[in-house]
Amino acid sequence: MLHPASLLVVLVLAAASLEACCVNPFIHTDTDVAPDAPGSAARETGGTLEESRPAVQLGDRGIDAPGSGFDIRLLRVQPGVHLGTEQVCDVVAVGRLEPLELGAQEAPRTAYGPGITHRMSIQCTSTTGESWADLAFDVTRAARASEVQVGTRIRVRLARADGGFFDYPIVDFVAVVGPAPGRPSSEPSRSSGTALPAAFDLRAVQTDPGLVGSSQQCAVSHVGDIDILDAGDARRRNYPAGVQNRMTIRCRHAAGEAWADLVFMPVQARAALDVRRGQTIPVTIVARGGGFYDYPVLQYAGN
Repeated sequence: MLHPASLLVVLVLAAASLEACCVNPFIHTDTDVAPDAPGSAARETGGTLEESRPAVQLGDRGIDAPGSGFDIRLLRVQPGVHLGTEQVCDVVAVGRLEPLELGAQEAPRTAYGPGITHRMSIQCTSTTGESWADLAFDVTRAARASEVQVGTRIRVRLARADGGFFDYPIVDFVAVVGPAPGRPSSEPSRSSGTALPAAFDLRAVQTDPGLVGSSQQCAVSHVGDIDILDAGDARRRNYPAGVQNRMTIRCRHAAGEAWADLVFMPVQARAALDVRRGQTIPVTIVARGGGFYDYPVLQYAGN
């Protein structure tokens, strides 16, 4: 029979062993995926997440009027304006319809509203912008999911700015409106063969701390998705207080390109829709690192 003191030692060792074997290795770990890493949203969708053009909206013509559909990115840069409203999406890409089963999906089941039973990824286009969304169906509308096809215009209710698959905004299916209007021929070209300008070499901040706080020009060669930030995101990063949105960009210089984390204050957020490849934008250098993927942090400095 074990002495009480020996038994106590055994119990302590067993508890320590149990704790070591069962601890979640991802707690307190930055699990952000690099933009071009296998399994990232950009790789899985063939680079279609690149936000390369600004948004043009329907304006006073009415929700079902001919013309441009709604740019879902507005839900992230102006969430207080658009959450809960109904808008039209002109569909240019459709994913697989999937049932929502607790614990079986990447996005938490609780991110969706009550009664939602199915979801699919869709891409919506406006005259000058494209954006992805997570289209949710309740039990009464799931049977109509097959009607959501490329080339159709649908009406959706804007439910959440993020939280869907790939952290897409969540939009609830309302109805199929009909065929989507044709894309205008004046749509800007995305040709990768277009010559790009060069501007400030962002690598210089690593050897010259005095550049922090300075204003520079970034010649944009890549634009990632627009993210909406919460307080937790802001605390983890070297962001100025009050930041609302961010995106991953590349700045072209004479010798190549450099990655950066571009952030926007609420009053600047609408300008995030206008940042596109081939544009030269004014930025303020906020930090030499500490952004997403530990990139330098730049703040948009335009009007």
